[in-house]
Amino acid sequence: MIKYLLTLTLLVSLLAARSQTIPVNDNASTARYPFINTIFNRVLNNTALDSFYQKLYRLKSSGTGTVSVVHIGDSHIQADFLSNEVRDGFQDFFGNAGRGLVFPYQLAQSNAPGDIISSSNTRWLYNRVAHPELNQPVGVSGFAIRTNNNGANINLSIRQDFTRGYQSFNRLKFFLDSTSGTGWMLDAEPNDAPYMVRREEGDTSLYLQVDLSKPSSGFSMVALPGSGLRDFYGVSLEKDVPGLIYHTIGVNGARYDQYNIANLFWKQLPALKADLYIVSLGTNEAQRAVFAEAAFLREFNLFISRLRQASPQAAILVTTAPDSYKGRYSNKVLKELNTSLTKEANRIYLPLWDLYKITNGFGSAYSWARRGLMSRDRIHFTAEGYRLQGQLLFNALAKGYNDYVESIGPKRLN
Repeated sequence: MIKYLLTLTLLVSLLAARSQTIPVNDNASTARYPFINTIFNRVLNNTALDSFYQKLYRLKSSGTGTVSVVHIGDSHIQADFLSNEVRDGFQDFFGNAGRGLVFPYQLAQSNAPGDIISSSNTRWLYNRVAHPELNQPVGVSGFAIRTNNNGANINLSIRQDFTRGYQSFNRLKFFLDSTSGTGWMLDAEPNDAPYMVRREEGDTSLYLQVDLSKPSSGFSMVALPGSGLRDFYGVSLEKDVPGLIYHTIGVNGARYDQYNIANLFWKQLPALKADLYIVSLGTNEAQRAVFAEAAFLREFNLFISRLRQASPQAAILVTTAPDSYKGRYSNKVLKELNTSLTKEANRIYLPLWDLYKITNGFGSAYSWARRGLMSRDRIHFTAEGYRLQGQLLFNALAKGYNDYVESIGPKRLN
């Protein structure tokens, strides 16, 4: 009888494990794109992500809580094609806790993710982390806009994709600064009553939070009368429901060293309460004539150290950059950089997703370009190319999560 009960308990546990695992299929990518090495599509040093996987498992098991992912990168991330695939995959399985951190990129004369629309009635001063020489600090989004115009407004909304249902939020966390006594009047459709967004004297909080009475897909904020500067660094669009929230911080032209000296960025970053950081940089470092390994590793390790200081509880995943061209040939500096990055990640047992190897390494950009997956500059990718990379990253993380779920076995019943 005891043996029967133990067998039944194990069977129930195995069935529960199956209901907790994420369906993964790399074969579709292999069939359509034979130049992709999906056999390598796993996270190296994967057990260092167990704290993140554990939080995902608890979210799935209990249906309560929020898990936060923060993806930091350069132009490969700013347009959000790659990261949106990962976001959609996770939120489909674990629940949608909101769109996450966004910025009115159009007001900073830059490209925006396809689902973010912004406008204003005035021109703004602006900066991004890739231009530290400009005397305007950038915040958690890697961007900043500034005005001293009374009556200036910011309109921002989520473009709806009805194949995914209505995308909304009912909580906003604003990252901004203004002269004491000034502020903003906020209207969020379809709410009637306006909200005041103002930092009172002595308030040092990292963000100002507004909880809406009804879900919304957009807002408009107008600067209240008063002299002085108003800086806007971004806003996190969230839902007060269980699920995963996936923040993206992508900045065209950004490098590790430029993020490292952006002090306000590091001050505000902990407010996103990351459970996992994904770091996708390196392409812009590889545009130099030669690879200076010692300098690169110094900036890389400083960046990782600052992440750990900002969020000691968060896991960290680093990705290598895919092959690209420099002039008429594949970029040899990028090859050296990725080799160095991989060795360093293994030395310090840091989780690594080796996109460079998965996409077939040095010279593979030729195959991607030939299939129409790269843009004309042969450095960036088309929307389809980025989406493919995003599917691969989601699958790699899903495999790691599934391995974790299967490894804990009957311990889940304790």
